[in-house]
Amino acid sequence: PALRAAGARVVASIWGFTVEDYAEAASMLAPAGPEVVAVEVNLSCPNLDGGRHLFAHSAEETAAVIAATAACGRPRWAKLSPNVADIVPIAGAALDAGAEAVTLVNTVMGMAVDPIRSRAVLGGGGGGLSGPAIHAVAVRAVYECRAAFPTAAIVGVGGVARGVDAVELMAAGANAVEVGTVTFADPRAPARVLREMERWCARTGTARIT
Repeated sequence: PALRAAGARVVASIWGFTVEDYAEAASMLAPAGPEVVAVEVNLSCPNLDGGRHLFAHSAEETAAVIAATAACGRPRWAKLSPNVADIVPIAGAALDAGAEAVTLVNTVMGMAVDPIRSRAVLGGGGGGLSGPAIHAVAVRAVYECRAAFPTAAIVGVGGVARGVDAVELMAAGANAVEVGTVTFADPRAPARVLREMERWCARTGTARIT
């Protein structure tokens, strides 16, 4: 209700352990109001089980989940994993199955070990590394998928902390950019990144970003 009152446009994120989980979550979003403009289908969160099973590691499983989420009645963005040998065929499977966009990328799989107890710090065994350390990985994924799918909608995400980071992802081929991890420290970071993009455009004589 608070978001609706503020006039915000919402992209809902869903995930699941099974294809049926995703289908149920998508169905639950079907009656949502018009402020929910899209659904990001997160196929690639290693924080769920330490990354032991990610749908986005398989083109076939990616396609199955996207096909199963059509009941949401909204554009679906397939959020994919960088932890694969080649992200292009997986992005292609998502688009062929009905995704209106691909979100590139989720976190890079990582692990932290307590050297005193010699065991994993995180309960799931491992998790996802995010922030500036993965920015170059995201740029490459966006660039490769743009080259493979010239007309596809691509949302770039990964290590965006400054306006120039967002501009770089767009230069690589992203139509839109997400700001994530930096908001934990600075909840107003998206507005700041936008202002910095505007200043970058003014400084470089860029009249329009497309």
